[in-house]
Amino acid sequence: MIAVLGAFDGFHLGHRRLLDAARALAGDSDGRWAVITFTPHPATVLRVHGQPVLFVEEERDFLAHLLNIPSMIRIPFTRDVASMPPEAFLDMVGARFPIDGIVTGVDFRFGRGREGDASFLGDYCRQRQWRFKALDSLILNGAKVGSSSIRNHVLLGEMAQAKKLLGYPFFMGGRVIHGDGRGEGLGFPTANIGYASTKVLPRRGVYGASVFLDGRWWPGALNIGSNPTFLKNGTVRVETYVVGYEGDLYDKKIRLFLEQFIRDEERFPSSDELKARMAEDVRETAALFDRAMKDAPSLYEMLGRAIGSMEDDLPPVSG
Repeated sequence: MIAVLGAFDGFHLGHRRLLDAARALAGDSDGRWAVITFTPHPATVLRVHGQPVLFVEEERDFLAHLLNIPSMIRIPFTRDVASMPPEAFLDMVGARFPIDGIVTGVDFRFGRGREGDASFLGDYCRQRQWRFKALDSLILNGAKVGSSSIRNHVLLGEMAQAKKLLGYPFFMGGRVIHGDGRGEGLGFPTANIGYASTKVLPRRGVYGASVFLDGRWWPGALNIGSNPTFLKNGTVRVETYVVGYEGDLYDKKIRLFLEQFIRDEERFPSSDELKARMAEDVRETAALFDRAMKDAPSLYEMLGRAIGSMEDDLPPVSG
């Protein structure tokens, strides 16, 4: 089995090259390959205040399904695992799984003090008579494609840039939960989802989104914020008005793909002024949605098929 080894906070365009290399290497033998990664992400364990991830575990499962990864093996990551010498870690992995080759990125580090690197892996694989391939980082527009840069784009609300590096829009999803019903009173009933505390939260404000719901795509005006027009110290929520949808949204399974930041969160002097601005947001959302579907129809067809085939397995996201 060829193992693609890495932390993999989701899978971006640079990671796709690793997957392609593993498929090619595996095709020369028995065809078997898998991703070997960690849970939770190492940065959430090793950093003092943790680090929010791009995608939580069920979302990584969806991406594995989308990208046709045959198996994703998760090694529980603890400080004990982090303190293992690189050779001991590889011995453990080799004893547990039928590995005959490794694919990784040249900047992957592992083991005690991050002592293990691509050079160490190459020497180890030669000793074990395993095949080995280390790929250089993918460079787009003069910059490295990496999870850190994508995370920063998401934090700043730069969704178009994140989409270019991921190869698909940044997304979230789960079952719709009860809100306070205020959106419905304004004429814009919203779908509320629980947002995982470990997931990176985009900049507060309104976004144009593509929403997969009931087996089809819809435009969505998505708000991340605390509803300052009505509440002084409200909690941050993720609420989406699904444009054109009629019916009860509660307990529906939903996926939200953020396309573009529209405006900052704002406190309006009156509900009438808020409603007028929301109507503008909806018009802009519809235009963004039409453009996304027109520019990349095959991407959304692929995403829709993958969501549909996994729909029964989508759990709620806990906060």
